Order: sequence, then structure tokens, then C-alpha cells
Amino acid sequence: MPISEYTNFHLSRDPRGVLTVSLDVPDRSCNVFDESVVAELQTLVDEWEHDPSLRLVLFRSDKESGLLAGADLLTIRRIRHRQTADQIVTIGQKLFDRLERLPIPTLAVIHGACLGAGLEFALACRYRVARDDGQAQLGLPEVQLGLLPAWGGTQRLPQRIGLAAALPMILTGKKLTARQAARLGLVDLVSPPEQFESDLQRFITDQLDGIAFQRTEAGFLARFRDGTRLGQWMVFRSARRQVAPQARVYPALPAALRAVERGVRDSHEAGLAAAREGFVDILFTPTCRNLIELFFQQERARKPSTWLPAETTSPRTIRRIAVIGAGTMGAGIAQLAAYHGYDVVLKDLDEGQLTRGMARVRKRFDEAAAKGRLSRSDAAARFDRIKPVVDWDQIGSVDLAIEAVSEREDVKQQVFRELDRYLEPGVAIASNTSSLGIRRLAATTGRAAEVAGLHFFNPVHRMQLIEVVRSEETSDETVATLLALIRRLRKTPLVTADHPGFVVNRVLFPYLDEAVRIVCEGVSPEEVDRDVRRFGMPMGPLELLDHIGLDVAADIAAVMSSVARDEGPTQATLEAMVARGWAGKKSGQGFYHYRNGRRGKPTPVGDLLSRREPVRPVSDIHPLPASPDLPGQQLRLGSILIHAAAQCLEEHTVSEPWMIDMGMVLGCGFAPFRGGPLRMADQRGLDRVVSDLEQFERILGDRFAPSDLLRDLSNGHNAFYPDRDEDGQPAIEHTESVPERISLGR
Repeated sequence: MPISEYTNFHLSRDPRGVLTVSLDVPDRSCNVFDESVVAELQTLVDEWEHDPSLRLVLFRSDKESGLLAGADLLTIRRIRHRQTADQIVTIGQKLFDRLERLPIPTLAVIHGACLGAGLEFALACRYRVARDDGQAQLGLPEVQLGLLPAWGGTQRLPQRIGLAAALPMILTGKKLTARQAARLGLVDLVSPPEQFESDLQRFITDQLDGIAFQRTEAGFLARFRDGTRLGQWMVFRSARRQVAPQARVYPALPAALRAVERGVRDSHEAGLAAAREGFVDILFTPTCRNLIELFFQQERARKPSTWLPAETTSPRTIRRIAVIGAGTMGAGIAQLAAYHGYDVVLKDLDEGQLTRGMARVRKRFDEAAAKGRLSRSDAAARFDRIKPVVDWDQIGSVDLAIEAVSEREDVKQQVFRELDRYLEPGVAIASNTSSLGIRRLAATTGRAAEVAGLHFFNPVHRMQLIEVVRSEETSDETVATLLALIRRLRKTPLVTADHPGFVVNRVLFPYLDEAVRIVCEGVSPEEVDRDVRRFGMPMGPLELLDHIGLDVAADIAAVMSSVARDEGPTQATLEAMVARGWAGKKSGQGFYHYRNGRRGKPTPVGDLLSRREPVRPVSDIHPLPASPDLPGQQLRLGSILIHAAAQCLEEHTVSEPWMIDMGMVLGCGFAPFRGGPLRMADQRGLDRVVSDLEQFERILGDRFAPSDLLRDLSNGHNAFYPDRDEDGQPAIEHTESVPERISLGR
């Protein structure tokens, strides 16, 4: 029967003394811990501590999105004082300690998202059960926001699943499926949707009947690692080595590790104190603020209203998709679409290519099943959603066609002609081009309003960003339809104008071009790539070119020549390398040698360059600008990135700076802790940025000449993000101390 009314919780109690507490935070797509949720949970725990008639408390969510997606980041974003941060963490820690100490069993029912503070809450319950429908996600992703789990996750997770399993979750933000969590002992019962409720009731009945739940006993190795000083020392030593290279720029990593270690070696209370101190210290760092801003940028990008007027036409329904081209990208797009429930026709003229593409798709589904993301039967069913065909007339009736053939305009135009011929009127065509003009492709059809770019990044299943490129003729309905598709694919859209390179390649290519110029000046690819990895990129620019494919990069270079201020050696160098068969990683040789997919020694590119007129090393003629915070080649390459990003904004490819910053982080791995090239420019100071560019311009040429936008902002002492405070952080209202009973106060 229903009992006391709360804003966020719906309570009902059955005759057995089982209290079901259903969480449904109003006006939120996901449940989060905000001020009112914490305050109401405090009141509930007060009641339960003094209610001897209760026999079990069952927590579950009324939202299909999941149990709890974490703490309210808007509240965290508003915190401006250390005292406020300390109080908020203390309140959460005390509340979860009280929940854990309740004399009655508590049970968290998990489906969908159970992340961050949500998992910390579930860990404070005595038992956890999870619905195995492929949607459950359990994890502590705080480090991905520059934070650490501060409400007890650093203490309870190692206690529950052991150090060796807990540390990767805490230090990388790794998320588990329901079955993965069950194998580790994080959840006590996992059950498929069709029998979940009956299994849940059986579990509850066992607890009421006093049937003790038997958890799997840890093996010898786990007991050694978690239960002996030597084992703990070995685990912590390994973890410290792993986080050391990133500790300076991601301070949450060593802070989280310290909190875990204090809890293991000293006490639960000492571990909580270390977590609280670490959280307060890192909350106000540029890394944390930049990562939180990136989170909100992604949330903003996922809203159709960001890209379209409010009165826009509703999207068309998509059920069946044709993917043209079964190469790496086409197969990846087909697999992603089938994974998320679409029926797919995968078309290629080459039967061998089609066979290899389907093999790639099967491998990806097999990997998902092996990792527990899908059952074997579900993986097979989703694979069967893809129909391979060779002939155009086999495509049949589809709702969307995605072209993913080679990056050559003539080849793509021929595909567009065929699609226009075979598709029903009104069906949209999207090109997975990385640089070619959408308007020119659309001109080969009679449906320009239904043509757009849909630029996926490689590898498709991992990369979060998809660029939606609209020409002047592309309709709002087409854009809305593609945004709805991207939302279902669980990716992040970036809608751009139909300009060369769009956003990511428009900004990225001048940087890659500059790296090739540096190599042509006689600097080793290893040295360039090493400097860039130290800057924070996941890989160096020369290795990245090898991964892209030097043949593809040469084609992009030809397209991007239209926006270059001076002709450089890059296109000719790449074409010469390709002519020798050096196409990059896929051919076994590019700027590096590759064996079994692993990078080896650099290729002697100088031998190739000697056939042409060599470029004289600039450093032999002029000392280049240097900066202690950007050593080696970092200042030169970082400056060209900032400059290209400013040009992209000036060209109105997108309308706001955050769109470029988000695109560069998600699309090519720009150092996330720096927040993006334009935010980095603000934090360095635009006067300093312009001065560096002017020095490079005098030595290296016009390509470094600061854009009008950069000069105007610098001269006016403005910034790309004018709503920033003196530290380059969001200028938001100050928050003073909060009363303990109010919890997450504003």
C-alpha cells in the first residue's frame, strides 16, 4: 500500500514488512542525487533507524534510463568555495555510512545506468541485483570528469570485488555490464528481463526466511592480493606506475589511489578523509573544470534544439538503412546500426570486399558477446539484421542510405547517381565523407534537400563524435532525422556548414601538415610524436597519419589545399610515399614500420625526400619561439591548432567556440584536460597566443599569420569564452557553506 509522499521517492509497503522505495526525480531524464534527493533520503534513513517493523528495504527506479546516473553535476559546477565542497562530500559520506549500518537488509535493483554516486549508493546497500538486458552500466566514471568517487566508492568497491578488479574501475572509469558485475561479485543476482521479477521476489523471500546469501569465496591469488601486506604492496606499486605518466595533468588519479590505499592500510574513516581531501583539492583545478565543461557541451550537443529551430519539422522514422561500401568504415557503420536495432542492407560491388566486411561485423559482435555486453543469442540475432547484397536492385525499400565508399569525389558521385535512381522519393542520402563538399555530391541527384554529410570517425564503435554536414539545400527535416539516428546510436552530433574539412579535419589538417613539414626539415618522426604525446594527445601526428592511411590523407590534403595560405611539401610527400607502397599501418609501412599491427622503427623518409629538393631545417637558420610550458615541438604544433580553430570559427563552419572544442576532443582526441584548442587559447592568454603566432609567421611564413578574429579578441582584451572568471573558469555565482540537512545547497 502507498505511504508517505515525497517529491522524489514513491513508497509502498507490503504485508511482509518489505518497503519498496521507487526513485523518480521530476523533470529529469535520469535520476541523479541533487539537493532534494539527498535531503529526502536523509529523512527516510532517520525513520528506518527507528522502525523495528521493517524487515527489508528495496530500492528501484521508475525511470527506464536506470537507477541512478550519479550526482547532479550542475550543483558540482556551481561550487566556488572549498568549504562548500568539503561539506557536500561529508554529508554524502555520512549518509551512505548510515545507510550501510541499517539493521535491516537493503537491496538495490539495478537496470540501466548505475554510475558514480549511484553505484556508491548501491554499494552502501547490503545486496544488489541487476537486470540482464544489455543496458545495465555499473561504474565509477568520476575520473573522466577530473574528479574521484568521494561518497565511499574508493572504500566499498575494493572491499566488495578486491583491489585488482576495483582499481581499473576507479582509475579509468571502466563500466561493467550486469553479467560482468556478477562475475566480479559486485552484484549478487543477475537475471534476464523475462524472469527478473520472479527471481527478484525469490531472492527477497530467501532473505525474509533467513536463508543466508552465499557469496563466492575468493581464490588464493585474490586472498593474497587483498589480504596480505605484500600482495597489497604489489597491487599499489603497479597502479602507481600506471598513473604516473598522467598524474601531473590528471590529479584525480593519484588522489583516488591515495584514498584507496589509506582505506586498505589504515581504516575506512581514513580512506573517506583522503577521498574528501582529494575531491576538494582537485575540484578547482583547470583539468577538472575543463572536463566538466566538456560533459555539458556533449549534453548540449545531444539536444536537437541546439542545432535546429524549435518549430522544426519532426524527424522521419528510420527502420531500415542501406550502407554502401563494405570497407572498414561501411562495415563499422552497419555493425553499429544493427547493434542498436536497425535492419541494415550492406551493399558492395566487390563480393570479396563484402565477405571481408561481414567478417568484420561478425568479429565485432563476437567480441561484444565475449565481453558480456550481449548474450550469444542476442549477438547472433543482431548480426542477422544485416543483409549483404551486391546488386543495386537488391537494396529494396529503405528509410536512409549511407554512402561509405572511398574518399574520391568521382566514385561518390557515381554512387549518389545510383542511389537517386533506386531509392524511393524523399529517402535521405548521407555521405560518410571526411572532407568532400556535400553540395557537389547532392548536385548529382534530384533530392538535394535530402542530402547531408554523416561523418563517422574510425573506429566507428568507439569514437563518440559524428559530424552532420548540411549544405545550403539540406532541409531541417533531413538534419532532424539524422540527429534522431545519432541519438539512438548513442553518439554525439556536431552539425557543421558545408566547408572544406568541416570542423575536425579543417582544424586537424594544418596540424598534420605542420608535423610533416617538421619531418621534412630533418626532425625524427619519433621526436615529433613523443612531444605531442607529452602534450596530451593519444598518439602523435605522424602515427595518426599512418592510422588514417597515407592514401586517404593525400586525398584530404588535396581538398584542404583550397584553404592553405602557402603550398607546402605535405601532399607531394604523402603521394610519393603512397607511390612506394607506403600507405601507413594497413600496408605495414608509412612514417613507421608495422608488424602484426604493432608500430616499429621509423621509416627513413629522408631517403625519399632526397629525390626532391630538400627543405632546409628551419632551426639551423633561426631559433624558433619556445615556451617552458610547451617544450619541444609542442608550441609550434599547438599554435597552429589554435590558429586553425580560430579560422574555422571565423569561417562560420559552426557558430560557437565550444562546438569546435568539443569536436576536437571527441573527434581526434585533443588533450581533454586542456578543454579544446580555443579554451586552451583563453587559458594561455590571447595576447600570448598572438605573439607566438607572429614570431612563427616571421620565421615560417604566412600560414601562421594570426586571423582577424584572434587579433580583434586580443586587442579588445576579450576571450573566446567571455563568461569566464579571472582563472579562465566559468563565471558562476558563488556558493557559501550549506546547512548539513540541506545537503547539496545552491
